[in-house]
Amino acid sequence: MIDVGGNASANAIYEALLPENFKKPGPEASSEKRSDFIRHKYELQEFVKPSLRTVSSSSSSRSSSVQYRFSSNSLGHILEQKPTGKTIHGSRLSGLSHAFRKSWRKREPENKELKRNSLLGMVEFLGLLKIKVVKGTNLAVRDMITSDPYVVLTIGHQTVKTRVIRSNLNPVWNEELMLSVPNPMPPLKVKVFDKDTFSSDDSMGEAEVDIEPLVSAAKAYMNSGIIGPMQIGKWLATADNALASDSTINLIDGQVKQEVTLKLQNVESGTLQMELECVPLSQ
Repeated sequence: MIDVGGNASANAIYEALLPENFKKPGPEASSEKRSDFIRHKYELQEFVKPSLRTVSSSSSSRSSSVQYRFSSNSLGHILEQKPTGKTIHGSRLSGLSHAFRKSWRKREPENKELKRNSLLGMVEFLGLLKIKVVKGTNLAVRDMITSDPYVVLTIGHQTVKTRVIRSNLNPVWNEELMLSVPNPMPPLKVKVFDKDTFSSDDSMGEAEVDIEPLVSAAKAYMNSGIIGPMQIGKWLATADNALASDSTINLIDGQVKQEVTLKLQNVESGTLQMELECVPLSQ
């Protein structure tokens, strides 16, 4: 978990491995260059120390198989295969090359679509969302008399999850996770699963959280100089949302936070308690 204390601290973390000869795009740069840089910085986290990265599963798998090398005047990257220390000869090399080309052709439309969606749908990142998954209460039974629950959080293409707690319908995680907040701003999707060993994991409910009020409040009070504590807003529990009780947005020690208790949907029972905090970012 990355401990982010503000804009300067966050930028220091997210640009820790930025090449010395690389020039960040300024205000005069094209929107495409700026959005590309922001995507590499926040979504793919390519300048963050490996031990601090919290990227989506798709981004993580790409990072483990390739290396990115940046030039001083472009964000274009060159894919380099990591050396394996083994020598491949003759027909075996030819066969592997053919298989690689065939595999790449199959994935090319998907990769183009993903790149197009990233450029169109993730023009910039507004900040970081720190989520503390506190506990679950009266969760659904999926293994005879109990369950092995864990929580999956998703914003856009980013996904993180908690650890599994064995044989517990009232698990206490107290686990902090973090996701970037893209613009346009999708909801925070929350899913609870029961971990199974010999079959696919069973659903234990889901919910969505509208994070726009929290992000808007964080942007408004970021440079206000007000420390708090004070209540900024209140989100009422209704039949149209997944709130189990009213949720308040508060300013505490200069940080904008929101306590949320969710009534899990599409399941027979269960609530999930979380604490959200938004940290606005600037380049």
